[in-house]
Amino acid sequence: MKRTAIKTTAKLIVAALPVSAVVLFSGTASADVAAPQPIVAAPVAEGLPLDEVATNPNAQFPDPALNGAAAGALTGSAGGGALGSVVGSLPGLVTGSFFGTIIGAGIGALIGIFDPNVIPQVLP
Repeated sequence: MKRTAIKTTAKLIVAALPVSAVVLFSGTASADVAAPQPIVAAPVAEGLPLDEVATNPNAQFPDPALNGAAAGALTGSAGGGALGSVVGSLPGLVTGSFFGTIIGAGIGALIGIFDPNVIPQVLP
C-alpha cells in the first residue's frame, strides 16, 4: 500500500511540474485600458410595420412545438430514409426512416419550444 502511494505521488508530481513551471514563468496578462466612448443611439426607421410574430390562435395547429415536431419528423424521415437506403438498402431505409423521424420530431419540438418564431404555422 505504501509503495502504491509513493508511485501515485511521484506520478502526480511529474504531471504537475510542467503546469507549475508555466504558471511560475508566465507573466500577468492585462488589456490596455481605453477611455470609454459615448454611445449614441441611432434612430429607428419609421414607417416599418411592427406586427407581432406570435402564433395565430385561429390556426389549425397553433402550437409551434407541434409544428416543429411535425416538420422535424418529416425532415428526419426523409433524410434518414435517404441515407439508410444509400447505406443499407431496404433494412437501412426502414430503420433510418424510423429513427430519423423520432430524432427529427424531438429536435423540431425543442426548436418550437425555445424559438417558436422560426417554425411556420399550418394555417386553416
